[in-house]
This record gives sequence, structure tokens and C-alpha cells, in this order.
Amino acid sequence: MNRKTILASGLALTLIAAGAVLAIDGYADPEALAATSTTGSTTPDTTTTVATTTTSAAITTFTVASTTTVADVSTTSPPTTTTPTTALDIEQFSSSISTVTADDLHASWRPGCPVDVDLLRAVDMTHWGFDGRAHIGRLIVAASLAEDVIQIMEEIFDARFPIERMEPVDGYGGDDDLSMAANNTSAFNCRTTTGGSSWSEHSYGRAIDINPLLNPYVRGETVLPPEGAAYADRSLDEPGMIHSGEAVVDAFAAHGWVWGGTWSSPKDYQHFSTTGR
Repeated sequence: MNRKTILASGLALTLIAAGAVLAIDGYADPEALAATSTTGSTTPDTTTTVATTTTSAAITTFTVASTTTVADVSTTSPPTTTTPTTALDIEQFSSSISTVTADDLHASWRPGCPVDVDLLRAVDMTHWGFDGRAHIGRLIVAASLAEDVIQIMEEIFDARFPIERMEPVDGYGGDDDLSMAANNTSAFNCRTTTGGSSWSEHSYGRAIDINPLLNPYVRGETVLPPEGAAYADRSLDEPGMIHSGEAVVDAFAAHGWVWGGTWSSPKDYQHFSTTGR
């Protein structure tokens, strides 16, 4: 790794305290996540964010040991990618809940959306990646559902179900097609239903799409994302695919969420919602 000195106007960042971890690009401090209760999470204390001038799409997590040595922690690099979530050497689930602003949701929220930003929350939590390691991901969900989502995702984590990436759709310019093609797991996005004109359940922060490339939306000959056409064949049993009677469906069902894979038409294998829509 090339060492760099990060300079910002009027700010000098001094790394102190053995084993401290800084999360780059706005994700919560992994150490702070590990200290947060999974059943009674509250808004975390101030998160340290470092702005860089690099154009790299990867998030790098820096771990500072007692000798102040800075070392890279490896990240997942799937074929289609924007920003992989950070890989961590941990084995237990952790989570935190924080408020969001219109600036945070610059591409997914706008005035006129059916839910106000104040009624949304960012949930940062660990999930298993396809590399067999734990990563930090983020979902934007309705504030009233944040704790529910944490419990569901903890059950999925305990089952070691792999999620390729989990980040707000703002990283894809709010474009659901790009997010799906990247196999990105996401929740809130102020948009209409697929092929319709009414608000999607995602517009309220009460729907989550998991591994959409591996679990596509299917209506007749239409498969979304198109890159996931091979996975319309649900007899396949690849890691990250969702099937009835397995961990992901069971975890959501236990909390009253409905799976789009149970619909007659279309079949939305990636989609879970509180309303069944």
C-alpha cells in the first residue's frame, strides 16, 4: 500500500488509540458498530468521516495498531461493482441506526416523495459477503421499521446467507436498474412501481430487495435485471439465491414481511415488503 498524508482545509487528522478503526466514505465506525446492541440500537455517537480526493470506487478500512502501523483490509471485488462494502475480521453481528438528511439521499429522495426524510433512518450492519467474510452494509428504511430490519438481518447473518453488497441506491444515482445489475441489496428509493405509475413500497422505506441479480423480477419473458436472466430458473441453487423454506424467507416471514416470490405474477424473487405489495 502507498502511504498518503490526508490533508483537508483547516483539519489535521491524528490517529490515536490502539486498534481504532475509521470507516471511509460515510459508513459507521466498525468498532462503534460492534459496541451497539442489536436489539436496542439508538442513534450512534458522531461518526468520523474522512473525505479523500481519490477516484477509486473501493472503500478502504484502516486499522491502527498500537505501533501506529496502517494496513489495508481486503475488500470484495465482484465482477460488476461500484463500491464494495468493507471487509472485517469479525464473526458476530453488529448494527447501528442514524438519521439521514436530504443531502445524504441526494439521488433517491426529492420534495414530493410520499415520506419525509425525517421519517427515514440509515441502518448500518454487518452481513456475510461472497468471500466468506463479514462486511458493513447500509440500508435506508422507514424509521418505524429500523429495529425490525435489524432483527431480520441478524437472523440472516446467523444463517451465514451471503449478500454481495448492501448500500443506498444513491451510489448508483438513484437508478434501480444499475443497482440491480450490480447485485446491490437496497431498500428506500423514491420511485414508481415497475411498469406502473403508483409509488413503489420502496418509496416509503418499507421494502427491501436482496441480491437482485440472483433473484430477479420476472413477468412473462421480462426479466429484471436482464443480466439475471439465467437466475429466472429457480431450480438453480446458487449461493445468494432466495428459496421458499430457507433462511431469508423464514426470517422476513417471522416478522410479518411478504416475499414477492409468492406472487402469482409477476414473480419478484428479490423483493420483501411489510404490505405484501
